[in-house]
Amino acid sequence: MSDTVDLNPAVLIPYPGISSNPEEQDIFVCLRPESNGVLVESIMLKVIQHNPEFKKRLVLVYLANLPGEFILRNRVTEDHYPVKIKFADLGSKIFTRAMKEAFSKRFKVDFARARILGAFEALDALSMSCEELFNTWVPDEDIMIINGQTIKKIRGAYVVNCDIPALLRIKYKGANIAVMIFRTSMNYAGFTQVVRLMEKALLDARVLLPERPTEHIFHYSKGPFEQVSDGMGYLYTPDAVHIPLADLPFSRFLASRGLDFSILRGLLLHPVVQYERADGTLREENIYVYTRGASYEEAWEKVGAIKSQALLVPDSR
Repeated sequence: MSDTVDLNPAVLIPYPGISSNPEEQDIFVCLRPESNGVLVESIMLKVIQHNPEFKKRLVLVYLANLPGEFILRNRVTEDHYPVKIKFADLGSKIFTRAMKEAFSKRFKVDFARARILGAFEALDALSMSCEELFNTWVPDEDIMIINGQTIKKIRGAYVVNCDIPALLRIKYKGANIAVMIFRTSMNYAGFTQVVRLMEKALLDARVLLPERPTEHIFHYSKGPFEQVSDGMGYLYTPDAVHIPLADLPFSRFLASRGLDFSILRGLLLHPVVQYERADGTLREENIYVYTRGASYEEAWEKVGAIKSQALLVPDSR
C-alpha cells in the first residue's frame, strides 16, 4: 500500500480551482527531471519573494512533485507531446505543403532531394545516442522551427525534433518533475520578465550554464493553449486524479464563448492551423505559437480567424 502511495504525485499545494477574477490567469512552470528540482525551485521562488511587485502580483496556487515511476506508468510524456512525437517518428512524411516550402526557403535546398530524418530514424542513420542528439548544438543557420517542430542540420541530414528520443528515454526512476502554477494578473510580457530574472539567478548560481538552453532546466506555458496542455499533463488532485478539462481556466473561458470542448480537444490534437490575416491572406502556424503571449480575449479572436486544420496523418498516396 505504501509503495503505491509513494508512486503517486506529492501535491504539496492543492489547486484551489479557477480564479473568480477574470483578469487573472494560471501559468505553469515545470522543472525537468534532469534539473536539481529542490535547488532550482528554491532559486526561482526567491526571485519572486525578493521583489515586492512580483510578490504582490504572483501567487503560487499549485505545487506538486510527479515521481518518475508515475510519469512512466501513466505515459505522461507521451500524452503531453503527441504531435512532436509523431513528427519525430514520421519526419517529412507528414510535412504540410507550407512546411515543405518554408524548409526549402530556409535551407536553400530542394525538399524532395534533402535527407530529412525523424529523430528516431536519425539515431541509427547517424549512429548517435539519444543524449548526443539531444545535446547537439548547431549554428543559427542550421536550425529552424516551423509549426512548433524543430529541424536541425546534423552531419548533412535534417533531423526533426532531436529532443524527443531523450525525453522519452529519460531515466525517470528516482527522479521527478516538479510542477508549479502561478496565478497572476500579469500579461505574458510581464511574466517573461520574471522568467528572465529566474534564468539570471540560475546562471549566477551555476545551476544553468551559458551553453545550456533554459528549456533543458524548466518549461513554462507561454500562452493560453499551452496552459490547457500543461494542465492536462501535470495538474492532479492529492488523490492522483486529473483535473478535468472543463475545470481549467482557459477551456472554461472558451466554453463561455460557445466553443465546445470537443473542438478544443481537436485543436490540441491537431494544432497546425491555417488562419486569415488582416490582409485576407492565409498563414499556417501551430496553435501554440499562433496564440503565444496572447490574453484570453486575444486568443479567442485568433481562434475565430482559423479557417482550416491539418490532420497529421501519413500521406498514403
